[in-house]
Amino acid sequence: MDTAAMAGAMRDLAALSMRFLLHLSGNQTNLAFSPLSFYYVLVLLAAGATGDTLNQIVSFLGPSGGMAHASLATHAASAFLARGNGSEPDVRCGVGVWVDSSLQLRPAFADMVASRYNATAQAMPFQEKPDEARVEINRWFEDKTGGLIKELMPEGHLDSDTALVIGTALYLRGSWLRPFDREDTVDGDFFLANGSSVRVPFMTSGNRQRISSHAGFKVLQLPYDSGRVGGRQSFSMHIYLPDERDGLQALIRELSSDTAGFLNRSAPAQAVEVGDFKVPKFKVSRKVDVSDLLKDMGLERPFCFSHDFAEMVDYSEPLAVRSVLHECVVEVDEDGTMAAAATEADIMTGCSIGWEEPVRVDFVADHPFLFLIREDESGIVLFAGQVVNPEL
Repeated sequence: MDTAAMAGAMRDLAALSMRFLLHLSGNQTNLAFSPLSFYYVLVLLAAGATGDTLNQIVSFLGPSGGMAHASLATHAASAFLARGNGSEPDVRCGVGVWVDSSLQLRPAFADMVASRYNATAQAMPFQEKPDEARVEINRWFEDKTGGLIKELMPEGHLDSDTALVIGTALYLRGSWLRPFDREDTVDGDFFLANGSSVRVPFMTSGNRQRISSHAGFKVLQLPYDSGRVGGRQSFSMHIYLPDERDGLQALIRELSSDTAGFLNRSAPAQAVEVGDFKVPKFKVSRKVDVSDLLKDMGLERPFCFSHDFAEMVDYSEPLAVRSVLHECVVEVDEDGTMAAAATEADIMTGCSIGWEEPVRVDFVADHPFLFLIREDESGIVLFAGQVVNPEL
């Protein structure tokens, strides 16, 4: 893929990430999700679709076009799959395809899944033993996510009408480039959007930090240790902290209005001296059936029975996506971050921002904030979410 197409697809993915965040964040609860995990599933569905279904999925992904998005997904997957054991941070992704034992994938689709995502389709007894199949697929998700996601699909989720299941898993375990000292962690007040507060443990440090200050918010970049001496850090967590205690939703709306420009221009340029500096420890998890969300966002056609998935599986009857499940866990402490996400789709039959270096900057994340975990060189967002109450 040429540079311009790659850049366009990355902008589309960033915009899609914020669209998901905007739709998921409105209920003032803790939130974690993986835009990249969603992206993989949508690209895989597009690879096996034709007609109106294909056109709608490609339009949903963004204006760069289907080929650009397929190439970006392949690039991201191969980059993470190529990271061997011992890489820092430990980042892994996996793609799984399970087809009913009475059916076969189309050769072109099976070859694409194998060559681009190192995934081999497995036959499953969905018709005769759907719950046994569910248990086995859940074990795959648990293994691929380091044990963080154990029961993605609940009992009864699959049945004899299931023809095909597509799953993606993403896992990250990273140590901070400069870990926090546990002895410096102290309890403090975290102020909730409703005006009340809770006591939670805050990490702190006197080290210089990558912080940028903007009108209405600040951004903290916490790099993960890459294990390379003098090398550029590849992955970081970015914490977006609104100035106002109830300013999170306004910040998310502003971010969504010009995602690519916002993310690039708001990123801290260099480390600065810190004054009062506190970041809460937190663990955020979310499990959701996003089928209705996707429909509300305009992706309706894949959920309607049609012959548009004929390029995916050798089956003469209409097919439709029944549901899309997503689960994500992000845990942050003094040492670093553990994060995992899984997405499963089962197919059934029948603004302007300027940056100015301050002399000394306070960064006190004692009220609701947004976080992103990004691959910094490409800008790909692996995980995103919001913390409105670290105690939950």
